[in-house]
Amino acid sequence: MNLDRAIQQHLEKLPLSLQSEVLDYILYLEQKTKKQSASDSERRKHLAIALQKVAAMNPYAEIDPTAWLQEQRTDRALPGRD
Repeated sequence: MNLDRAIQQHLEKLPLSLQSEVLDYILYLEQKTKKQSASDSERRKHLAIALQKVAAMNPYAEIDPTAWLQEQRTDRALPGRD
């Protein structure tokens, strides 16, 4: 049995007043989904703009990647162990 048919069968068993509540809930979910997709779209646009600004600033221009990597890989004493 597919989902559509199962929902329809359960819906048909409900009294008319509850069927209208189910419809209201479905409409609410549709509206909520539309708002989320719009807000996700706006967030993506703002994130893209922010990333473009950071890329234009080039904050890592003065860091030598080889020297940084060697610094990160240097052995360090573990805290509490001498």
